[in-house]
Amino acid sequence: MNRIAARITEKVINSAQEFTTSAEELPQKLQNEWSNFKKEVIEESERLEKKTNTSKEKSSKEQLSKEDLIQIQIDNLRSKVIGINKDLEGKN
Repeated sequence: MNRIAARITEKVINSAQEFTTSAEELPQKLQNEWSNFKKEVIEESERLEKKTNTSKEKSSKEQLSKEDLIQIQIDNLRSKVIGINKDLEGKN
């Protein structure tokens, strides 16, 4: 019985240590993921802006409406990023 109790205790201690290590690393991992996400959103918005600037083959009316839609998408993405960033900063 003592051996079983010792093994269970050892397993619980090891699990608690692993959990503590994971919990300590989690904020940094979240911050890294958040930074990568923001970078990807910015790169995508820049790509979309360049794409709209270079596509001069379409009629100006068509291009204007597509540019408006793309700008709305970019604005929505930026507002979401700002909101998530504020939430993360508020939790830290």
